[in-house]
Amino acid sequence: MLQLLKLFCQLLLFVSSVALGHAEPMLADDTLPAALSCPIAKAYDQDHIPVYFLHHQFPDGSQDLVIAIHESAAEPDIKRVTFSSGGPDCLAKYLAIARGGNWGWHLLWQPEGTSVLRYARMDGEAWVTSPAKKLATQAHPVNQPLILTLGQQVWVVWIEIGEAINNIYAVYSDDEGRNWQEARLIAQTGKVPSSLSLIEKENIPYLAGQGLAEPLPLLSK
Repeated sequence: MLQLLKLFCQLLLFVSSVALGHAEPMLADDTLPAALSCPIAKAYDQDHIPVYFLHHQFPDGSQDLVIAIHESAAEPDIKRVTFSSGGPDCLAKYLAIARGGNWGWHLLWQPEGTSVLRYARMDGEAWVTSPAKKLATQAHPVNQPLILTLGQQVWVVWIEIGEAINNIYAVYSDDEGRNWQEARLIAQTGKVPSSLSLIEKENIPYLAGQGLAEPLPLLSK
């Protein structure tokens, strides 16, 4: 019965975080401690080893965002991303992770209770960019941020929820996230799109999802 309850909680976590595009449920063997109610994102390294971006609770009870590299026969290798030493509440509403070439990881998160969208590059040991960049600081709430990489190109997309109109923004980098162009409005919708995902076709990224009439091309210029 306890095992079934754990599985049910993990499924709930997956449903709540699938809009991230890279989100996955917690490890079934519970070897990677995390708050069940907080989001978790997942990617794979060049050897197809899973790498998690998640909230982690340390032995002293404090929580921070971490990268956890989990090889099947070893304990998770945990690298701290934030150093807030937060309490029991979730530190971020949304998380996303994508592999950055052979050097490390692109990380994206929205701190809980803010409309700020933060981005950082990590090489698996420390920030490559310090401090984390702010990609969205609008007054309207940020929803469903996503990240996509194609070679050295990186796109970050998010929705800003308005009273009547919802704006979809994209920001682009051509040097693996070192520098970013200004955020651009790429679409407006009356209803908030759902199940957003970034897809690639013939080396062109598109934003797709329910509520969009057709996939939106994410141009670099």
